[in-house]
Amino acid sequence: MPILKVLSVVFPVFCIIGLGFLFARFKKISLEPIIEILLYLTIPALVLSSLSRKPLVTNDLTIVSFAAFVVVIGTGFLSFLYLTIIKRRDLKGFYLPTMFMNSGNMSFPLALLAFGPDGLTVAILYYIAISLMVYSLGIYIAKGKGGFSEIFKLPLIYASVTGITLNLAGMQLPAPILTTVDMLGAATIPIMQVSLGYRLYSAKLTEPAISIAGSVIRIGGGIAIAYLVVTLLGIEGLNHKVILLSSAMPAAVINFVVSHRYKLDSDLVASMIAVSTLVSVITTPILLMFIM
Repeated sequence: MPILKVLSVVFPVFCIIGLGFLFARFKKISLEPIIEILLYLTIPALVLSSLSRKPLVTNDLTIVSFAAFVVVIGTGFLSFLYLTIIKRRDLKGFYLPTMFMNSGNMSFPLALLAFGPDGLTVAILYYIAISLMVYSLGIYIAKGKGGFSEIFKLPLIYASVTGITLNLAGMQLPAPILTTVDMLGAATIPIMQVSLGYRLYSAKLTEPAISIAGSVIRIGGGIAIAYLVVTLLGIEGLNHKVILLSSAMPAAVINFVVSHRYKLDSDLVASMIAVSTLVSVITTPILLMFIM
């Protein structure tokens, strides 16, 4: 039955996130070193590992990246309209959680469980595009002038360029290095999920109406814009499914990190992340029923 298949996909994901939430109740740790390990070691390794598995077609890379770009800009425009209507254009932090979705912590395991390694590869292409925008456009929104240069301080950009270049050139990393990268990258998904659950434990509901509206824009707006893109461009198959799935993810935890670092409505951002993640418990299984 489709419902059983969907549950077999979403249960492990939300279960591990829940374990992270429970862990936060009984044990207090600093997530900062863990986030550093993810950003500088395991995520770049996972990118290299996955990009070495499935031969990429330049068209796929372009289409997935373009779709991610349109979804980010589209939800940003919807956010602008909403803030204009409620006369709160001072809430610059509102843009971060509506524009930048959790295309890593949740999209990776969901794509892997629902569509296998090939689905994970497409999800990683989407994630790379989103990450480049988070660490350029996102930081520019939060910081202003000079924000775009932050992207060159993270190894993700270099791992992405290396992986895509080797893939398109038909080259492979030496076996011992590839095994090392595989082992390191395999730690990414569970650490991401536990970290997400841990972070959600400390989130508090701030400005409920705005948090709910932001969640609607993030998930509902993301799905609507992604569907428009895949329909107009005639995108089919695995790309179609993963683009819709990734675009429907809740707000990413990295938005809180950015907003906290640059003192930009961090309480509201944390609230929107928590609300959109709770909403996704319902919306994600429903979406998977239609695309699996």
